[in-house]
Amino acid sequence: MQELQGSTPRPGLTIADVETISKKGFSELLGVSPGRVSQLIAAGLPVEPNGRIHIERGKAWVKANVDANRRRSVVGGSPLFDTLSPRAMKDASEAEIARLRAERMGGALIGRSAALRTIESRARFERDAWIGWVNRAAPEISAATGAELATLVAVMDRLVREHLHSLSSVPVGGLGHDDE
Repeated sequence: MQELQGSTPRPGLTIADVETISKKGFSELLGVSPGRVSQLIAAGLPVEPNGRIHIERGKAWVKANVDANRRRSVVGGSPLFDTLSPRAMKDASEAEIARLRAERMGGALIGRSAALRTIESRARFERDAWIGWVNRAAPEISAATGAELATLVAVMDRLVREHLHSLSSVPVGGLGHDDE
């Protein structure tokens, strides 16, 4: 997750990284003046409720509704459609920061350190529970099998600790959860 501090744009930011853009950013993207974008909006260019323009829908609308000669071959073939101007990158970065802050305030995101503390706490809890299980289960197993309790506790403790050690060596990325 990107840190929320600072508002400097990320170098190499592309349109694929951004969904919406300001009117000024969209004008730079098209290579026209902001006044021309205002004219396009008046002519029907779709605008989001927050006043920003969805890049893909805006580009599609321009392709469909603006005469090819007036587009100055900007749509589709220009390098402007592959990378954003510094102003557009700044706008996009600020929009992403605002979105992430809103998600954090709404409880949809938590900080990395809080997530790590929770995961580590849960892992310690489970480790301690397994080690404690040996002392709870061994007397019952000993009574049922007739095995000597001290020997059974020692063997079970060793086996549980070996198993916990082998589990701890599996990287988190290797757990097979691809649902992100």
